[in-house]
Amino acid sequence: MRTASPTTRVLAVVALLVAPLVGVALGGATDPAVAVEEPAATPLTVRLDSMSPAVLPRRGSITLEGSVSNDSEEDWDDVNVTPFSSTTPLTTREDLALAAQTPEQTTVGERLDVFDAVGDLGPGESADFAVRVPVGELPISGDPGAYWIGVHALGTDAAGRDAVADGRARTFVPLLTPRQARSASVPVSLVLPLRQAARRAADGSLDDPQQWVDLSAEEGRLTRLADLAATAGDRPLTWLADPAVLDALSDLGRGNPPVSLETRSEGSDEGSEEDDPEESPAPSGGSDAAGVPDGAAAERARALVQRLRDELDSRDLLTLPYADPDAAALARRRPPLLARAATLSERRTAARDLVGRAVVAPPGGFFDPELVEALPEDEDLLLSDQGELALSPASTLDGRRLTLADARTSAGGPAPVSGTDPLALRQRVLAEAATQVVAGDEVRPIVVTLPQRWDPGAAWREADLFDGLDTGWVRFAALPSGGTAYDGQLPYPRSQRAAEIGTDNLRAAVELAAAGRTLSDLLTGEDDVSDDLLGASLQAVSYSARRLPRLNVERTDALAAAARGELARVRVTGNDLVSLSSGSGDVTVTVVNDLEQPVTVGLRVETDAEVEIDTGEAVQLGPGQRSTARLPVRSSDGVHEVTMQPVTSDGAAVGEPFTFSLRTSEVGRVIWVVIAAGGVLLAVMIARRVVLRLRSRHRRERPTDPAKDVP
Repeated sequence: MRTASPTTRVLAVVALLVAPLVGVALGGATDPAVAVEEPAATPLTVRLDSMSPAVLPRRGSITLEGSVSNDSEEDWDDVNVTPFSSTTPLTTREDLALAAQTPEQTTVGERLDVFDAVGDLGPGESADFAVRVPVGELPISGDPGAYWIGVHALGTDAAGRDAVADGRARTFVPLLTPRQARSASVPVSLVLPLRQAARRAADGSLDDPQQWVDLSAEEGRLTRLADLAATAGDRPLTWLADPAVLDALSDLGRGNPPVSLETRSEGSDEGSEEDDPEESPAPSGGSDAAGVPDGAAAERARALVQRLRDELDSRDLLTLPYADPDAAALARRRPPLLARAATLSERRTAARDLVGRAVVAPPGGFFDPELVEALPEDEDLLLSDQGELALSPASTLDGRRLTLADARTSAGGPAPVSGTDPLALRQRVLAEAATQVVAGDEVRPIVVTLPQRWDPGAAWREADLFDGLDTGWVRFAALPSGGTAYDGQLPYPRSQRAAEIGTDNLRAAVELAAAGRTLSDLLTGEDDVSDDLLGASLQAVSYSARRLPRLNVERTDALAAAARGELARVRVTGNDLVSLSSGSGDVTVTVVNDLEQPVTVGLRVETDAEVEIDTGEAVQLGPGQRSTARLPVRSSDGVHEVTMQPVTSDGAAVGEPFTFSLRTSEVGRVIWVVIAAGGVLLAVMIARRVVLRLRSRHRRERPTDPAKDVP
């Protein structure tokens, strides 16, 4: 602890003497309804980063460390940080739940005659503190349970100094007897989320690459998750992962390329000279205006993908449907799209040589029980018990595993510190387990799930999450399994139904997914375009899209328009007017491939029932190639409108249709009949004339009888 000036010491003693006079409520005996209220807003912000040990020892001391910041616009002088604790413990989980909701301005303990003088703080300035308190000086009763503990910051401003805290931080600390600590062991299952929206731009690249640069930076949120998980060592730990996050990081590591019409290289996460993006004017670790990360950022992304992949491989893994879609909305209105999301997740997970158990895990922990049967086969459920401790954390529902997370524990510690701050979370878990041990009832496993975009924070190392939870009466465990069939009714409030993804987002996702499948069917070789565009489409119906539905629709529609633009580069041309002089003939058309990839394309004819055109088999065209064909036609007399539509081998339309007029006339047939008849008549006449000439010549050449010439 720092040494305080004489003036500071005097002010601190005065404050400590006055504190009981302003109504200090005592821990477990506190009734929030009658507790003394202090001003809600505090000019000083106190962070409690470390507490050691994590449980109250019977002898020795406890050390609280953290920082205090001046968030006001005025100077604060002679700032002291003073610890406090409650006198009586919280002994039930109900008491603990009530205490965790206590407003931050409620006084819950007695200040000690110990402080750390951090000095003067100007606006925006911060200082660290450390207070070491002998356990014997704490005003605790010594009874088993969970006590309040924390620190108050007191200072002097222009109005002077009083006993009201100008900043505070608080948490729980358990105390058990040695016999109790040996009597039970509460299993705790921690589920770490790997979730992040990966919205795509009109060309299929990451829409906000700088965000992903930040996420994968040395102190980025995703990097912190990987670092934190590594400190768990061989303790059981469960990941809840969306494979789209790994794919987004991989794309960042490859320079954030647009969607390719070729096969993705699965080994690209390792990086190569060809894959490395060129150095750009962006600051080190950033991305340029075109969204291309610099070399350092790309390298960090590739390294993080590998680290996360190894982490997922070494732990229990739960896999979400790809892009973490709104499962209730899709199960209700687009079950085939949800099934495709599950299949894509399985395929992308397997591509990284990972094996996971497929689950649906809505961030709020709610799912409509009427839709369970509409979920893809083999999809289990990870939901919340919504604070109902009577519910078993492990059961089955319609043949699926149902795991219920402990909503109370997962909420973490009390305000003003973030409830899921690693230290606050650690102490809440310990306190919850301690109250179970004190109660002496059958141990109930505690399943802790964390928020969708949980960030361990900059001080996660000081919190010592995993080592701090290592006690004789808390043990890390895999998610509980087995149990009987769930016989309750899963809650699904109206607010949850109202929050489901809307019609416009569903429409945008379906259209983009269809365009991706058509484009993939059109291409002759192997490609990933269907998976890539399906994955991008699912972002529009993800849980994250609930916050920005309109933006997600705009991005998805733009990408769908770009995909349709690629499809339009395969087209068919010909004459606008084709005339047949009889009921049959040929139509000449040309199929053009303006893509840089080979395609397989056929033709579909749309016309009336009086026209028959044989389009033949689908043809393969190389990049930039065109093919001209003469198609046999049979038609009745008259003018017919004919549309030639390029199609994939599966019959899906591509490009723009070509429409022409087909004119057929019977005049030609009559003319040929007349010509034929005239020809026959001419032949008859010629034959008759020849016969007559032959007869005439025969008469002239016949010999004369001499007897008839004698007189």
